Amino acid sequence: MNKNVKRLSILSTKKGMVGASLKALAGALSDALGYKVFRTTKPPVKRFPLFYGVGVDKLSQYQWFQANDIPTLEFTTDPSIAIDWNDTHVVFGRKLLNASCGKGIVVFEPQFSGMFDCPVYTKYKKKKREFRVHVFKDTVVSVTEKKRRKGFEGEQNTKIRNLANGYVFCQTVEDEPEGLRELALRAAAVSSSDFRGVDIGYNEKKQELFVIEVNSAPGIQGSNLQKYVNTILQHV
Repeated sequence: MNKNVKRLSILSTKKGMVGASLKALAGALSDALGYKVFRTTKPPVKRFPLFYGVGVDKLSQYQWFQANDIPTLEFTTDPSIAIDWNDTHVVFGRKLLNASCGKGIVVFEPQFSGMFDCPVYTKYKKKKREFRVHVFKDTVVSVTEKKRRKGFEGEQNTKIRNLANGYVFCQTVEDEPEGLRELALRAAAVSSSDFRGVDIGYNEKKQELFVIEVNSAPGIQGSNLQKYVNTILQHV
């Protein structure tokens, strides 16, 4: 190794974000680089940090996407507009602006009479498929697709595709929509985190891609772990 190159560390911007994903990543990078890659929540003095978890709240994301002409969900902070939408559309209310895995999302079915105040509302957009594109810095690491887990016997809910509703990330993606990776890279710029998981919906009938959200602390596991390691090594 060149002695003039600083050794890497993984800087998690929030305490509690030094869990299984970062432990596995730090271990794999340590093996590949031949030195100990530390996880830390404090800026390292003599090491080059890889930033993990530099989050941007959901409302700020939607505003940034809109300002940068990135196709996304129609949103509002005005309850009266959300109520008007709800006459004919499903509306999502987000009680939490900084959350993942569907936490804090309330689904208001059409003509729901008990809608309450939320920091932001989005109009539901139909999608045949949903992808998560993993991005490290300015490079696509991998593309995964959310699919229903075989044998899942819970309630059928395609609106929120998370683990609780039986959806898992599949590494094998067939017929990847054109422009998916390019859109992911554009959307990923909303966060200064080096690690981002960009969730993108695809309306097959309209052949339309749209960004759902960008996760600044994506899970890094399975075959994705080695893909991240390979991509990081290319950068260093």
